[in-house]
Amino acid sequence: MLNDRIRTKLELMKQLPAIPAVASVVLQAIDNPDTSGIYLAKLIERDPALTARVLSVANSPFYGFSRKISTVELAIVLLGLSTIKEIIISLIIQGVFARVKNKVFDINQFWRYSVFCGSTARYFARRLGYRVAGEAFVAGLMHDVGILIQAEFFTNEFLEIREHQLKWGVSYVEAELTILQCSHTDIGAWFAEKWQLPSQLIDSLYYHHSVDIKDKEPLTHSNESNLMTDKQDIAFHLQQEIEQPLTALVALSELFAGELGFKQWANESENSSTLYIPSILIEQLTSIQLKEYFGNNLQERLIEEFDSAVEFSRL
Repeated sequence: MLNDRIRTKLELMKQLPAIPAVASVVLQAIDNPDTSGIYLAKLIERDPALTARVLSVANSPFYGFSRKISTVELAIVLLGLSTIKEIIISLIIQGVFARVKNKVFDINQFWRYSVFCGSTARYFARRLGYRVAGEAFVAGLMHDVGILIQAEFFTNEFLEIREHQLKWGVSYVEAELTILQCSHTDIGAWFAEKWQLPSQLIDSLYYHHSVDIKDKEPLTHSNESNLMTDKQDIAFHLQQEIEQPLTALVALSELFAGELGFKQWANESENSSTLYIPSILIEQLTSIQLKEYFGNNLQERLIEEFDSAVEFSRL
């Protein structure tokens, strides 16, 4: 829960990032079922810089189109509204990161970590059948935005958190709970609410370090003989039996970020922050059949997925 002192300071801040006016109108239009592709394209084209970035990202290897996408209208037709929304939100988040000029924090390293989490969450979403893979990318990209806000606007407390980690060898979350009496998940969720992002995205920011969600234990699976191994069954399992599957995908992306060296900013050499990865998901991912489905070179695939997100990886 967000500490009252932190909440008050956040609410009084005038310089907190806001969604650019054109992007805000575009996002509202995407959520309107009556919006046509032609009208949406004209909205985006009001901002030449936004148009250029949308087309640049749409033509990147991350989306894998062999033909050149030369107009926003064509991008909307080929990619779909959900992907256009993913691109717009991602570009907004990229702009937020680019404005941070904090000498106590390596923002470029943190941005690479965030892009890796986005691309990894997207990869697992597709492989495990999550219904909106682009939503997983956005969630992974911005799930730790609360840490960015800490470093930029609560710099003294951020330094205290790091000092506490070094002194006691605790995880980042443990240290921030001691220093702030709340964590970056509380701050990030507050920020996402201010931006009026979808509830499932807000939940993924808020709960990805939770041992339980809404006072419920992560689901367990005691009967190993019934473990689902078929791809479609796994997709159903992720959607139906794991509370907040998007949160689980985000947590999974952070787990691999730590394993592959993208999480060095957290100073967690001794203890890692807890992650919401339900045991049923761990059983699925470690089953022999699913290992064969993913292949033995999973880590290499995740790096390739990250490399394909080159248009997102630059600040």
